[in-house]
Amino acid sequence: MKLRRLLVPVVAGCAIFGLAAPAGASPPEMFSESGSSSEPGFVQCDGFAIDLETTTTEDVTVYFDETGEVVKFLVRTRATDILTNSVTGKTVVNRGVFQLLGTRVEGTDEFTEALVGFQFIGTSPGEGLVLQDVGRTVFSPEGEIVFRAGQHKVPEGPEAEALFCAALS
Repeated sequence: MKLRRLLVPVVAGCAIFGLAAPAGASPPEMFSESGSSSEPGFVQCDGFAIDLETTTTEDVTVYFDETGEVVKFLVRTRATDILTNSVTGKTVVNRGVFQLLGTRVEGTDEFTEALVGFQFIGTSPGEGLVLQDVGRTVFSPEGEIVFRAGQHKVPEGPEAEALFCAALS
């Protein structure tokens, strides 16, 4: 509520002094997608496979400039992954709640991306938290990490697979 009280005078001032968005700018487009999928044998571990069940909802907003070009996009994601040891039935439930903001690099068709939120909060019955990747990561248009803050304990590639296998052993 306090933030709203501070923003109202700023927005009103911008409108009075002609700093508002041009009248010709296209309004943002918004859409949602939901789905679920399964991937048996998602990861192969020593002596067992990990099966994956996923449910995801994404709310997307695309912003345009006065010429109709995309200037940024926002994807808000809520996901639940259930990883299951194919032999023992042990599970890890991962909940992800995060958003991805893409911002166009001026004068190009490239975007920087900022990923913020809980990408991995994986829990196992009786053990508690076993996977965690939370915080903010900013990527260059080439996909390189240019900034990272938070607790990022889930690596990429084969190292992540080893972590999943250990969590479900």
